[in-house]
Amino acid sequence: MRSDFKLTISLTSLLLFLSTAFLAGCGGNAVTTTGTTTTPLAASISLSASSTSVKSDGSSSTVLTATVLSASNAVLAGQAVSFSASTGQLSIASGVTDANGQLTATFSGGTSGVNRTATITAVSDAVTTQLPLQITGSTITATSSSNSVSDDGASSVTVTFTALDAGNTPVTGTAISLTKSGVGNISYTPTSGTTDANGKLIVTVTGVTGGAGSATLTASALGATGSASITVTTTTASFGISGLQLNATALTSANTNSFTTAAMKTSDSLLVTVAAPVATNVTFATTMGVWNGGALNVVTVPVAAGVASATLTTTSAGIATVQVFDPLNPQTSSDSLTVPMTATTPAAITLQATPSVVPKSSGGNTGTSTLIATVTDSNGLPVGDAPVAFSIINPTGGGETVSPVVAYTTTTGTTNLSLGQALTTFTAGSLSSGQNGIQVRAQVLGTAVVTEAMNDNATDSGNDAAIVIGGSAGSVAFGQATVLGVNSNASQYILAMSVMVADSNGNPAPQGTVVNLSLWPIAWSTGRACFYDPDGGVWDGLSPLTNPVYVAGNGGTFFNEDVNENLVLDGTEDGTRNYYADGTAAPGTATGDTHITPANSVAGTVPATVTTDANGIATFDLTYPKTSAIWTVVRIRGKTVVQGSDAVGEVQFRLRALKTDVEPCILPDSPYVF
Repeated sequence: MRSDFKLTISLTSLLLFLSTAFLAGCGGNAVTTTGTTTTPLAASISLSASSTSVKSDGSSSTVLTATVLSASNAVLAGQAVSFSASTGQLSIASGVTDANGQLTATFSGGTSGVNRTATITAVSDAVTTQLPLQITGSTITATSSSNSVSDDGASSVTVTFTALDAGNTPVTGTAISLTKSGVGNISYTPTSGTTDANGKLIVTVTGVTGGAGSATLTASALGATGSASITVTTTTASFGISGLQLNATALTSANTNSFTTAAMKTSDSLLVTVAAPVATNVTFATTMGVWNGGALNVVTVPVAAGVASATLTTTSAGIATVQVFDPLNPQTSSDSLTVPMTATTPAAITLQATPSVVPKSSGGNTGTSTLIATVTDSNGLPVGDAPVAFSIINPTGGGETVSPVVAYTTTTGTTNLSLGQALTTFTAGSLSSGQNGIQVRAQVLGTAVVTEAMNDNATDSGNDAAIVIGGSAGSVAFGQATVLGVNSNASQYILAMSVMVADSNGNPAPQGTVVNLSLWPIAWSTGRACFYDPDGGVWDGLSPLTNPVYVAGNGGTFFNEDVNENLVLDGTEDGTRNYYADGTAAPGTATGDTHITPANSVAGTVPATVTTDANGIATFDLTYPKTSAIWTVVRIRGKTVVQGSDAVGEVQFRLRALKTDVEPCILPDSPYVF
């Protein structure tokens, strides 16, 4: 019996081995074997999407469907499939197919606000397929204060570029690069930049001598572009600065009223040429430096062949104002320009980070800090055109970066930088730092001038910048005056208020932080003779005003009917009565009147935006009708961006009345009924 049993097992094993070898030798897909059951391997995967594009703000998504087939084109149920995306967000990373051989996943573009192409990859066994999807919707818009400038640079145009995501929400802190094209010659500053808290970058454009024609200034960011067309016009010959030469090299982009294409250093000379077709002499004056190698800051030069020239030199640094004029007609024949002047030899460097506490980067939100290095010579004068390299000394490993790595100190000064300063941006990673923060170092390339926290090198001139990662976004708080004012005709109350914005360290938000304000009448009360009714009661109207008595009734304080605050009575909103105290529904049935109770105008008005001072405080007035006092509860919200994230605060209070209007009561009864 035992021998026969061994023989049976051997024959079964032999048949199974021959069957497997036969199938493998016949081509087609391989199979896996478990006992006597075989599971076909995937031979193909098809990948489809319900939509081939999604929005860049994460407001839309598409459904991905992977269908797995065998070599005989039969659907494979229970087949493992994995998904991956080159960018964006997937709802799942892997799963198994259903009875139809399908596995679905949801994909969205995230909230980065960048237009781009995402590649979706589906893998099952050794089979892979890919599907490209477009992430779209972000735009760059351009608005100009004018569409033309003169080629003498006497006028300028302000171009505002705004970065918006697919939901038309401003994208803050995004880098914008600028390029110009066309036959018209223009200069512009800044030449690149980062959007502010309102998603804007403001660029000043001027015409260049001899550059008449049409020009286009194009901004690129978020995978999108926006352009402004500007026409450079020719001006007639008149008295004015007609040419500049720096160290005997002509500056073709020189223009009046602004010196943007180059700056002097203490070793340079600047030849200023003035067109003076009818003048006999030209007077040259400067607030810094001297003329023609002498010791005078004001000289008069005779005109020859319709022009006069003088050479400016300097031993100091700063921004000089140069003025030229006809001494016989100084009011009508005059011109001016600014000349930035910087030192040449670096001797010291300092580094400042703003803010010093930033949140971790997560999803589409990034924590950033602006780093500004200031380079000076041995006399403390700013040094321009010095290459400054930035480095992270103690990274967390969470992916924090500094960009650009090398930046040159400015020689002309900009909106954000003074002479001798270089700017870079620190971007936080996904990990928090220690209490002492991330140390960022700055060094002038090719020199021993460096910032260090602890070093005995005599050239160390300042500490590394410390940036703490992990701070929260900050907060917004409101304050109210304890007295009321009235307007000129005594029909409105005026309540002085303030809003304070602080970062996560409790320090004031940067001066100039813009706070968006909104006002809403969140609740209303019934009542008479300056007394609002308690919930579920009404004043009997017979008791003395000094000691009112309440009886059961449908009075009280109720939430605004417009629950979703869209200024439209939707569905059953008209007549809805929920107590403000706890949100419960009031007993009884109220009759709707097709009007929102209360209208948003009864809350009064506040400014749309306010701007904080150096203490993080902005002041404003809440103005509201006297008829709204006592009977209306309002909500004021403030929203701003602190440390790269939204900070929101709100305050709710009942509108007050002056004591002289209440004792005795001369205000009207509540305009609201149950």
